[in-house]
Amino acid sequence: MSSVPVFLLKKLYVKGSLKNTATGFELTIQNTLAPGTILGLAPLKVDGAECPLAQTTVLLSDGTRLSMSDVSAKSPLRFNVGDKVTIQVLGQPLPAGPHKITVSPKTKEAGVLPIPADDTIT
Repeated sequence: MSSVPVFLLKKLYVKGSLKNTATGFELTIQNTLAPGTILGLAPLKVDGAECPLAQTTVLLSDGTRLSMSDVSAKSPLRFNVGDKVTIQVLGQPLPAGPHKITVSPKTKEAGVLPIPADDTIT
């Protein structure tokens, strides 16, 4: 269980960012809380199903694309207040309609932070 209240974690998800792409789907989180250090990402969950980390990449604000295997305790990702990260998943696009999402970055400062979100694909 995270030491950060759920209502604060929900604010990290950028509402309306869930969308299908030509190669799968993507969503965005933005740091609105405090500077942090991401050491990895637990598998993203959509409607209870885990998305394989091997098919998950992170697109940074500066255009840098990282595979999740590139982010670790030995190669952490600094996540400053205001930073946005787009998480892209290769695979099937999501069906239209509402979806329950959980993004769970592993942080140096607070451990795993399960960020719950509800969003809709139109």
